[in-house]
Amino acid sequence: MRSAALLAGLAGIVCGVAGPAAATEPVPATTPAAPVVVASPPIKPAPPVKAAPPIKAAPPIKLAAKRAIAVVVVRTGGLRGGQSVFTQVGSVNRQQAAVLRLAGSPAFQALRPKYVPATPGADRYTYRIEAGYRDHSKKRVLVVDGAPGTPQVVLDVIRLMTNMDAPDLADLSGLPVRFPPGFPFN
Repeated sequence: MRSAALLAGLAGIVCGVAGPAAATEPVPATTPAAPVVVASPPIKPAPPVKAAPPIKAAPPIKLAAKRAIAVVVVRTGGLRGGQSVFTQVGSVNRQQAAVLRLAGSPAFQALRPKYVPATPGADRYTYRIEAGYRDHSKKRVLVVDGAPGTPQVVLDVIRLMTNMDAPDLADLSGLPVRFPPGFPFN
């Protein structure tokens, strides 16, 4: 019971409930003060506003080359169906370096997300390409065989990745294995 009364009293203090005020000193009588007039300088009108110059059209945005560190190509479909995965992380030869250079080029960065024909056809390969970059960004492109207007840069990446020479592992025996951030791709 005592704790309930204590809590109620504390709640009244916290919530701002005040009891009757007890006067301990007499309140001094005050006389109204005479109004004080302060002279201010006259307000000057603002200068006229000049019209802003016309806005020029912005130059076209140029995509900067990014540094690709990994490329994955997943090929599905074809005559037998099935799926093949071609993965490259880093480079140890000229062909692999060319793949990373192409995937980091402004032309690859400007690719649309999909290149598919208007009418679906049988026995065509579908390629899902994903490139990973040093800045942790990714670029994904879907390409179907025979899609009109497919840019050459994506066709070159597909060709190089699907016809990759087997690496000479004898040269890699002394190198430590390091995977880049974000490997494997999600």
